[in-house]
Amino acid sequence: MLIEDAPLVRHRLVDTRSPDEAREAIGRIFCPHFLIPRARRPDAFHARHHSAPQAGYSVNFVSYGAEVEIDPGELSGFFLLQWPLRGAASVRCGVETAEAAAGTTASLLSPTLPTRMVWRQGCEKLIVLMHREMVQKQLDALIGESAPPIEFSTGVDMTSPLGRLLEHHVETMQLSVEGDVCAPEAYQVLMRDGLTTLLLCGLRHNQSDRLAQPAGAPAPSAVGKAEDYIVAHLDSPLAVADVAAAAGANLRALQGAFRRERGMTLTQCIQTKRLERFRAELGRAGEDRSVTSIAYAVGLGHLGRAAAAYRARYGETPHQTLRRRRRS
Repeated sequence: MLIEDAPLVRHRLVDTRSPDEAREAIGRIFCPHFLIPRARRPDAFHARHHSAPQAGYSVNFVSYGAEVEIDPGELSGFFLLQWPLRGAASVRCGVETAEAAAGTTASLLSPTLPTRMVWRQGCEKLIVLMHREMVQKQLDALIGESAPPIEFSTGVDMTSPLGRLLEHHVETMQLSVEGDVCAPEAYQVLMRDGLTTLLLCGLRHNQSDRLAQPAGAPAPSAVGKAEDYIVAHLDSPLAVADVAAAAGANLRALQGAFRRERGMTLTQCIQTKRLERFRAELGRAGEDRSVTSIAYAVGLGHLGRAAAAYRARYGETPHQTLRRRRRS
């Protein structure tokens, strides 16, 4: 379940009972829009917006208390995955309307389609804003050429297998910004690419038929080129679209080649290389460095999962490696 107790409270940007203040402040975070409270009692309105910017996306919590009508027109620069935590909303994007409700239906807004929404009283949402150019870049990499602007179907079935995967991924994104220390940019990029891939490959949109076509096979050297690029750029955030471009292959073909030739996904390969770098850094760490600081330095953002993967691969925990190094 997504964390619902004051999500992202450390990232509070808006907390007001004034519709005008809310319209102006939230408009600066998202985009200019019309905001019309429908409540009969003025004191029912209470706008809250918490927002944590990340690499090419942001994680947000938004609520208005009262029933409101929201009309942003076309979003232009970003997609919005709106995940209801409580309550319900009617969301129209383009010609499709989704009746979003906690536990059943989320919504996905596309930047080139006009949007209009009515959030019911008590509606609260966790919202992932994804920069348009990042999503389009991922689509182009999957297809292997420039594609028209992508437009998704509005409704997202939260109860489907894909919906549960999306919920887990959004929860992980939320957890990554709830901690005391911001996750490294490399981990943020991993989270961003993972979500974008789920959306593009799992949901219906105007380019779905092109993605359903066979991806073809990359050149025999593609996997090796990709691995060389990954190792050479481990000190930087690694977008899977950039890895595919360096390998001279479309992203789907490269992902298939990694599964066949390496028995792992491209993302797992990146994480494996980071684990190898992690072990090497632990082996030469000085007294002033901790396991956490080293993990973050090599781009591992979820310490629990990183430690579990490390132990499965090397038969000991990162702390055991570090202690053994310091005793030697």
